[in-house]
Amino acid sequence: MALFGPPDVDKLKAKHDVQGLIRALGYAADANVRRAAAEGLAELGDARAVEPLILALKNPDWQHDWHDTSALTGALTRLGTPSVGPLIAALTWHSNVVRVSAGEALAVIGRPAVQPLIELLGDADLETREAAGQILADIGADAVDQLIEALTSGVISRRQRAARALGEIGDPRAVEPLTRALADQVAGVRQAAARSLGEIADPRIADALVSALDDPSLDVRRVAALALADMRDPRAVRTLLPELLRAKDQDAVDALVKVGFPVVEPLLAMLADLKAHGDERWMLDELRSEAPTVLVRIGCRQDVATLVAQLFAPRQEEISDAASKLSLLYSSGALDLQTQALILAARARVELARSDGSPEKDDGQPDQ
Repeated sequence: MALFGPPDVDKLKAKHDVQGLIRALGYAADANVRRAAAEGLAELGDARAVEPLILALKNPDWQHDWHDTSALTGALTRLGTPSVGPLIAALTWHSNVVRVSAGEALAVIGRPAVQPLIELLGDADLETREAAGQILADIGADAVDQLIEALTSGVISRRQRAARALGEIGDPRAVEPLTRALADQVAGVRQAAARSLGEIADPRIADALVSALDDPSLDVRRVAALALADMRDPRAVRTLLPELLRAKDQDAVDALVKVGFPVVEPLLAMLADLKAHGDERWMLDELRSEAPTVLVRIGCRQDVATLVAQLFAPRQEEISDAASKLSLLYSSGALDLQTQALILAARARVELARSDGSPEKDDGQPDQ
């Protein structure tokens, strides 16, 4: 037998030789020995193994082999609560491999890691806060009660990230606490609460989100409206329509499309209002350019959608031409029901144009 052969991990385990197994973690000549040593330490369940396992995890020679990393994090996970503190500390290590591995281990350990992670939600470092929030979301149901408590924390970032984690978990227990968080004094917390409510499949959330449509913060109103649109709730429309004026906001277009045909009448009313007032011509032009996109995506024919938008053109002759063509198309009987309904929704505007009337002065010249 060689004097300096590899450590016999099985014998070390049989003798409960924790120190011998710790030394075996550093055996450079054979990765299988290192992994077996980590496994052996986990089996013995001795908390003295935690720090050596953490040090091994941080060893650059281990970090490039998934099997090594997996063996170490698996051992730390099995050791449970004693591993939590060192794994929390490892979340700020410079190596992404170590940070990710530590996070995965904490998520598996679960409940014992929750409170230390809650504390990290108030950390000064954004990356650390985000990592802690994601781990809590990964822990799931076991973290919900303490995350709910964190919604009343005196630390803004802790309240905000707790609200986000609750949404990612999606537990109905969070609905009422998140609804209360819509009244938080900080807009960022209210925004996080609104977004998270939209991620929880519960019939109670709609009315809570509707209340957020009157929030003083545009960001909160927008998040609430997007969430309502995901539920196909037409009450989102009044908040989302003005978003079409903001540099062709694709999120707003997508959300309005989800709501479907109930978008049509408010969209036409907004076009009519902008046309009547005429003091911000660019807004009317912007909405006219976006309207056909929305109308086509909810199921209306492209040519009809374009003509409906033309009813709000700057020149009376363009408006009259669109009205005549829409009347002929409707009379043809060749339109699908959705497109027929669109023309009916625009009927008042069509009739007004065909009678050469207008709610504003029309002299055949572009609006000034």
